[in-house]
Amino acid sequence: MKRFSTPIRRLEGVTYWVIDDAEAIYDYINTEIRKEWEADARSEGRNPSEDPWLNTLSEREWNLENVNINKIKLNPNIMNYVDNERGYTFRENLKKRACDLQREIETYALVIWPVIIRMENMLLIDGYCRYSALNAMKIRRIYAYLGSLQRPIIR
Repeated sequence: MKRFSTPIRRLEGVTYWVIDDAEAIYDYINTEIRKEWEADARSEGRNPSEDPWLNTLSEREWNLENVNINKIKLNPNIMNYVDNERGYTFRENLKKRACDLQREIETYALVIWPVIIRMENMLLIDGYCRYSALNAMKIRRIYAYLGSLQRPIIR
């Protein structure tokens, strides 16, 4: 894995830890973030090796971008997720967590990571709490890691 630095950048008064090298972003997402997503799949009773998103992850090129928050789409399956056995509702839990995060950003200048977006449809893949907190703060541009499927070069 490539070693990378995480400089701090500010955008619209919000401070981010960022990785700006495409290869380092690729390594970070395909190692550290992948572990979290695989654990999420298992906790939801899904086999990570059959997850369509995880199966395309290593084929994606990644870039840090400054994105208009209004262009980002939310996954209705995630937003409407309910686990009746645990009494867990994603939307309700998200509201509480986003409120706490907003308070920490505004009060303590908490440094956050960029959200993660699937470029082909601007679908938010990771960072629902950060997205929700920033949206509630009326922030219009945020940092995001955009992952696009590599296109073969035809000669």
